[in-house]
Parts: sequence; structure tokens; C-alpha cells
Amino acid sequence: MTSLEKCSVCGGPVVEKEVEKIVKAGDLSELLKVQAEVCLRCGERFYAPGDAKRFQKVRAKLASNATLGVQNMSLLTKLEYEVWFLDFLEKRYDMIQGKDDPPVVEMTSGESFTRTEFPSEASLSSLYDAPVMNAVMPLTFLASFKALDMVIEWILEENSLKVPRPFLDKVNQLNKALNLSSLFQNRPDLYKYTKALFSQLVPYRNEVVHKNSFAVSGNNLTLSNSRKGTTLTLSSKQANSLVRFVRMLVHALAGKIVVDDCKYKMLCYDLNVLKPVHGLTAFVQEDLLFVHVKFNVPKQGTAFPADLKQVRDTLARTYPTQEVVFDLEVRAKEGENLIAQWHFAPEEVPDLDLMVLYEESHKTHREALVR
Repeated sequence: MTSLEKCSVCGGPVVEKEVEKIVKAGDLSELLKVQAEVCLRCGERFYAPGDAKRFQKVRAKLASNATLGVQNMSLLTKLEYEVWFLDFLEKRYDMIQGKDDPPVVEMTSGESFTRTEFPSEASLSSLYDAPVMNAVMPLTFLASFKALDMVIEWILEENSLKVPRPFLDKVNQLNKALNLSSLFQNRPDLYKYTKALFSQLVPYRNEVVHKNSFAVSGNNLTLSNSRKGTTLTLSSKQANSLVRFVRMLVHALAGKIVVDDCKYKMLCYDLNVLKPVHGLTAFVQEDLLFVHVKFNVPKQGTAFPADLKQVRDTLARTYPTQEVVFDLEVRAKEGENLIAQWHFAPEEVPDLDLMVLYEESHKTHREALVR
């Protein structure tokens, strides 16, 4: 870039140096390293025209991500409690069993050292008691079904159809030619499997609510339909996948997340786990490796810059032959002190190279610190 002789603001001397520029939009921010002319007297920075355009593009991308949630918010408004409960259940399932006891990768932002550990059954059980989660599987089923039912009602309402009270009548309504959301238009399999899942679960909902026709034994929930004389058994893993699928579906329909290829594979993974429930053909894809990342982020100034590119590059080097999906636990550190902690589910990890967090940012992902 062309050097300035003097600062146009105060007339002080100017030098060219690499600086960090924080670009913000809403609750999202990204840190960029660029060359700039910096005044040694007042600190004013002067950027090249190409860099200014780059800032605008990054800001537009962040703004686009930040405003996704304004679409179809009526669905999330209706499901506010159910989504909160599904968020809670998903996190607890992950803490107990994760995805078949995933490896835990711990690293520090900006440092090359990485530690990988495989949690023992004892350590996982010490976090949350698996028998307790198994005992509440009937409630897990009902919360998942309720959210799925509200999705079905939302589809019918979007088509200006009267929503019938009987669940089976809703299934019949879905067989009509309907105008579907862009998600279902772009991923028609998701609509097909959502209908099948809802249809197969309908016979058991009233039995659980009105007749207590269920039994929990070990890691299994067995639902019964007294009228048809049928049963449906959900394992703890299948209950976890039901929670995860419904939760991600609701967030995607509401525009809170974008279903890219990776998230689509995650949805297909859970639908494969649920094949005995929906009864449709399994998706042909390689198994996903689920990893839990603990990311220590030292404080810099007033911010905590989390190098997400470092996370992805490290996982790619560690597991070069597998497709990795990870959830992210960000631990904001000032020296040895833990200042704040956030948890991002796999579908919520921002698609950024570097995410800048502050103590009070990303409140929906904040976790209470254990003192």
C-alpha cells in the first residue's frame, strides 16, 4: 500500500504495520489481520481500499448469519418451551453418552499443543447420572413428539389449512399437495422422513399421556398401543437422536441455522439411528466421527479471540481419514482463572475463521460456572 507521509487527522508520523481489525455485526464478530498505516501520535489507522471492501464483505456475511433468526420466528415462538427443553436434553445426553463416547480434544487458542482423551464410563457418569436420563425418557419422547407435532401444524397453517385435532387427520392432511418451506424444497428427503417419523409415533402419544402405556427398563423405553396391540422400543441412543433431529429441524425451519452438507449428514445420521422407528430406507453415507472440543481461549485486551480455523485444522490433521463433527466448549481464561464458558452444539458452531467473544456475548450459549 502507498505510505502516507503524515497523518491526515493530527499530522503525526505514520508507519506501516500489521494490525488486528475486529469486524462486528449483531452478536457475531470476526478478527482479521491486515496491513495498515498507523499514526504514532493519535493511533489513527488508514486501510487500503481493497481491505475496506473486504471488511464490508465480512460484515455482510456476519449480518446475514445474525439475521437468519428473524425468518419464520412464529414457529420458535410457539415452541419456546419445547426447544429450551430439547436443548437441555441434547446437552445432557451428550455429557452422558455423546455419540458412542466420543474422544475429547482439548486445545488452547493460538497454541499448537493438543491433548486428546477418551472419557471413561465412570467419568461420564460422574457428570450426569445416566439412569436419571433413562428414567425421564417418556418425557423425552413427549417433548420430541410435541415439537414435531407443532412443526406439522405449522406446515398446515402455512398452507392456510384448518388444523384438525386428531393426530391421524393431520397425517392425512400432509398427503395433500402442499407449498413447502425452502428447506423441504431443497432437501425433499427431510420432508419425507419427517412425515414418516410423525406418522409412526402418532399411535403411541395418547397411550403415554392418558394410559401410561410404557415401561422403562435399563436403557430402553417400550411404548405400547393397546388398541392395535403393537409396541415400539426406543433405546437411549435413539431417544438422543430423536431429540437431536427434531431440535435441528425446528431451528432450520425457523431460519436459526442453515442446513449445509455437513448438517444434512448429521440429520441423516440421526435418521439412520431412527430407522426402526420411521421404517424408511437408511441413507448411504460414511459414519460421522463426533468429537467434543474443549477450547481454552486466553484474554486479549477486553476480548477472547477463538481461532476456529485452528480447531478445524487440528481435527483434520488428527483424523485425516474420517469426517468429523464437533461440538465446542469455549473456556474464556484470564491467566489461570476461568472467566466465562460457552457451549455450541455441532450445528451452532459459527462458520468463521476467528470468533471474538466478550464476557457478556452469546448469552444463549453461556453456561453457569461451577465454583
